[in-house]
Amino acid sequence: MRELQKALIPDDENGDVLRRMLDDGDDLTLARPIDFFHVFAEESDAQDFFAAAAARPELAVEGPDFDDDDGIWEVTATRVMAPEHKAITALEAELTELAAQYRGYPDGWGCDPATTAH
Repeated sequence: MRELQKALIPDDENGDVLRRMLDDGDDLTLARPIDFFHVFAEESDAQDFFAAAAARPELAVEGPDFDDDDGIWEVTATRVMAPEHKAITALEAELTELAAQYRGYPDGWGCDPATTAH
C-alpha cells in the first residue's frame, strides 16, 4: 500500500519529503500542524508579513524572531492539515507570493510525524 501511495506522489521537492515521511512510517492521512518558514532581512518586513499572514483565519503565525547566527528575521505560518502534496504545494506558493510582497523568502516547511499503531 505504501509503495502505491509513494508512486502517486509527484516527483518534486515536496514529493521527495512526503516519500521520506512514508518511508519513516508516517501516516499522511492524519492532520497535524505543518509549519511554513519565511525569512526577511528587515524586522519591519517580517512584521508586515506576520500581520498579513495572521489575517488569514486558517493560519497561526509566530515571530518575527531574530536569528543571530544568520542575521535574519524568521516568521512561521502554521496550518493544521494532512500533509497532502497538492495542499502543501498550493499553500507554499500562496505564502511565497505573500512573503515576496515584503521582500521575504520561503525557507521550507516541516511537521512532526504522525503514526498509527499497528
